[in-house]
Amino acid sequence: MRITISILLITSSVLAACAKQAQQDPADLVMMNGGIYTVDATHSWAEAAAIADGVIVAVGTNDEIKPYVGDSTKVIDLAGRMAMPGIHDSHVHPLEGGYEQVYCNLWYDYGVDAIITKLQACEKNHVGEWFEAVGLDLGSFGLRGPDKSILDGLSQDKYIFVDGSDGHAALVNDKVLELIGIDENSVQPLDGVIERREGSLEPSGTLRESSRDLVDKSRPKRKFATSLAAMRGAINLMNSHGITSAYDVWVGEHEMQVYKTLAETDELTMRIRGAIIDEGVYEKHVGDDFERVLRVRGDYESDNVNYNSIKIMVDGVFEGETGAILEPYLTTNNNGSLYREAEEFNTRVKRYYDMGMLLHFHTMGDRAVRTAMDAIEYARSNGEETLRDGRHTISHLGLVDPVDIPRFAELNIGASVTMAWAYTSEWTHGLEIPVLGIERTSQLYPIRSIQAADGVILGGSDWNYGDLDPLLSIETAITRDDPWGPVSESEYEILGAEMVSLETMIDAYTINGAWQIHAEDVSGSIEVGKRADIAIYDHNLFEIDVYEISETKVDLTIFDGRVVYRRLGLQGQ
Repeated sequence: MRITISILLITSSVLAACAKQAQQDPADLVMMNGGIYTVDATHSWAEAAAIADGVIVAVGTNDEIKPYVGDSTKVIDLAGRMAMPGIHDSHVHPLEGGYEQVYCNLWYDYGVDAIITKLQACEKNHVGEWFEAVGLDLGSFGLRGPDKSILDGLSQDKYIFVDGSDGHAALVNDKVLELIGIDENSVQPLDGVIERREGSLEPSGTLRESSRDLVDKSRPKRKFATSLAAMRGAINLMNSHGITSAYDVWVGEHEMQVYKTLAETDELTMRIRGAIIDEGVYEKHVGDDFERVLRVRGDYESDNVNYNSIKIMVDGVFEGETGAILEPYLTTNNNGSLYREAEEFNTRVKRYYDMGMLLHFHTMGDRAVRTAMDAIEYARSNGEETLRDGRHTISHLGLVDPVDIPRFAELNIGASVTMAWAYTSEWTHGLEIPVLGIERTSQLYPIRSIQAADGVILGGSDWNYGDLDPLLSIETAITRDDPWGPVSESEYEILGAEMVSLETMIDAYTINGAWQIHAEDVSGSIEVGKRADIAIYDHNLFEIDVYEISETKVDLTIFDGRVVYRRLGLQGQ
């Protein structure tokens, strides 16, 4: 009897001590009464979670989490709403996206007349020697691209540069052509295209790839203060979409300086993995010394910022026929172009591999995908195994030869497929089907095939060259339909074979994104011990019609345990 009483007394004392401890150490923030999709190993759901010092300390039922509520605890009543891990964008250009608010913004202006009207309205209020616009919809024009005549209504005393929506082509006026030395006598540059007016050698004003890059050397350098403001806007916008981690795939020292300043002022409300632009491409666009940037990159790093990655361009894009493909384009019987041939490419990749860098490849064509895979295989076979679990990334993946699909799993490569592009549109009919044919076009963005072969799917927007909203990409991946309005059955069938599930796409944007940057131990799911990066939505994505996913709103975004975005109109949350 005494033993039993003693045990009861001890047990009571322990329970009392635990309860007292819970009261002594309340959480900073608690979420209750919701549907928390944890994305843990079993993809479990919970009602509530507690956060302290930026870390998740408990996940469970309301009753299990109530003891973590103290006098100073902030309580978020989810009221049935859905919470899930913060979004990781595996391929994005934040500074370029921020500059959409600085330049004339043509995104979502479709059709020649609408584009001309917008350009003229922007230029009317513009002051300066250079007039620049972004987001020119190339799908509104034919295979040759736009003609400089659409710029006739603008001041020809200015240098005019209109960047295409793909980032691989631009339209310029005669003043810019003269500045960079392009005329009817110019030969086609290596890895580039100077479009000509039909029946003439006169440049039309559309420049692709390396010919477009010539303009970058002459454009005014960006001012640091302007870039700082642009990046602030970009981060705020990304937070508003639930994004708490991003792989910036176009970084030079200018971007590093911007991120460092924002980190020092506590304005960098997300985790950044920055990929330095590959040598040659870097100096062509930026002009700084690539080797020096490699040496000093550590000076710009912080707890949430890392530059141990290289962005490598492998090919171009299908429009303009610069994407490298195994079978020729239908219109010109050429196979596109690689930025570097195999021997030089393999040597370069091996060098970065030996340094322990994560590699991030741009590929559109199936020949480019194979070239990147072959280079990784070469580096693994011949290089130093500095980073054994590489987790390198191949992005976009317009076409992938079926033979190469199993190699994603075999080589431990992440597949960052740009799903915002993966629906049938005027672009498909005007720029892809004519050069690829219907059979190859129907195989674009083979996300389901890669997943079926155990490849790791990653969610990347390619903003500002794709739509930033992850929910739009998630819906498109599930339906392969136009997210702005359903297309006809015949249209849908062009790309419908590669549909995937909602669970697949949430994984792609959360735990798989954390895996990509070797951060799955600290983020990517809502589990005890991980950083509290969380997105809260106004509807449960699993309980609504799939076509309503892109219309769902982010109510709150939490980064490191603090609310960094609150949707306008929400009170007391």
